[in-house]
Amino acid sequence: MRNALRWLFSNLGLMVLSVALAFLVWAVAVEQENPTMERRYPTPIPVTIPPAPEGMTLYGETDVQVYVTLRAPRSVMESLRPEDFRATVDIDQMEVGAQHLPVQVQVNREPVRVLEVEPAEITLYLEPTGYATVPVGVRLDGNTAIGYIPRPPIVNPMTTTVSGPASLVSRVAEAVAVVSIEGERADVEGTFELVPQDEEGATVPYVVLDPAEVAVHVPIEKLSGFLEVAVTALLEGQVAPGYRISSITVDPPLVTVYGPPEAIEQIPGYLQTVPLNLEGAKGDITAQLPLVVPEGVSLVGMEEPVVTVRVSIVPLEGSLTVERKVEIQGMEPGFTATVAPDVVEVILSGPLPVLDQLTEDEVRVLVDLLGLNPGIHSLKPEVVVPPEVRAEAVIPSSVQVEIALLATPTPTPER
Repeated sequence: MRNALRWLFSNLGLMVLSVALAFLVWAVAVEQENPTMERRYPTPIPVTIPPAPEGMTLYGETDVQVYVTLRAPRSVMESLRPEDFRATVDIDQMEVGAQHLPVQVQVNREPVRVLEVEPAEITLYLEPTGYATVPVGVRLDGNTAIGYIPRPPIVNPMTTTVSGPASLVSRVAEAVAVVSIEGERADVEGTFELVPQDEEGATVPYVVLDPAEVAVHVPIEKLSGFLEVAVTALLEGQVAPGYRISSITVDPPLVTVYGPPEAIEQIPGYLQTVPLNLEGAKGDITAQLPLVVPEGVSLVGMEEPVVTVRVSIVPLEGSLTVERKVEIQGMEPGFTATVAPDVVEVILSGPLPVLDQLTEDEVRVLVDLLGLNPGIHSLKPEVVVPPEVRAEAVIPSSVQVEIALLATPTPTPER
C-alpha cells in the first residue's frame, strides 16, 4: 500500500501534465471544428423603451435600432436569430430633462459575448405630461378648376385634445387638416389627418392628438358667367380609299368660357372647331384649328381660341361611324341629370362583316354618375361594343353632365 502511495505521489506531476495536455488537445480540436468568431450581426435590433413613470412623458430617440458586434463559436453565431436579442435602456434613475443612456443588449444564447453596440447610447427626455385643447383648422391646397371657387370649409369636430411633453404641448396653437382642391369642380369631403402646428405653422413633434382625424366638407361653387365645355373637332371629307380614322384627339379637350349669363345659356355644352378637311388623306394629320366661339363669349386662360387636333389615319381593317344617344347609369334616386351633347359619334373598327351586321342595341354609350354630387361634371363616356369590335374614338371625347335634385311637387290643398 505504501509502495502504491509512494508511486502515486512520485508520478502526480506527470499525471497532472498528461491531463492538461489532453485537455489542450481537446480544446484545439474543438476550436478547429467550431472556431470562435467575432462578427457584426447583420440585422439591426430595435431598442425597447420602458414605460415612463405615471404623469410623465418620455420622448426623444424612442424609435432606434442598434447594431451589435459579437464573439461566439461559429455554430452559435450562425444559428442566432433577431428574437434572441433584447436591447433596452435603464430609466429608473432618470431625472427631468435630457439624459444620454447606454444601450444594454442581452443575448439569450450561450456562449455569446457582446463586444460593441452601435450606437452605444441614446438621448431621451423626461417631462411632466401636459394637456391642452386646440382649435382645428383647414388649409386648402391647390386651386379649383377655372370658373369655380371654394367656400369656407365645414369641419367636425372643431377642436382636438393635445397630450405629450408639457413644453411641446404649450407650443401647439392649432391642429391643421390639409385638403387638396386641385382641379376640383364639385364639393370635396372626407376624413383628413390632423397635424399639430405652432404659431409659425411649423409641425410640433412628440405630441398626440385625440381625435387624430376630422371630417371636412369643402363646398365648391360655380361662378356665374363661367362654363366649362367640351371641344369637338368638326371633320369634313373622306379619307383615301383603303384607309380609316383610328383616333381623334383635341388638346385641350375642355375649355372654360366666360360671358353674360344669357350668352352662356345658349352654349350647348361644347364648342366646335372650324372644319378640318380629310379628303383623300392617307396618313396622320395634326392641325391648329380655331374654335367657333359665340359672340359676346370669351375663353378663359387662352390667348387665342385655337386648339390642336390630331387625326390618326391607318390602313382600312373595317371602320364605321355611328351616332348614339348617351345613356345614364348609376344615378341616385331623387336626382335628375342633363347631358350635353346627348348624342355623340362613335368611331368603330373591326371585321367588316361584323360591322355591317351591327344592330342599334349592340353599341351603347354610357356615363356613370355613381357617387357624384350635384353640380356640373365633365365625364368621358364609356362605349359598350361586341367583343370583336373596338371603339376607337368618341366625338366629343367628353360630355357635360349637370346633376340636380329632383324637384318635389307642391302638394295640392284639400278642398
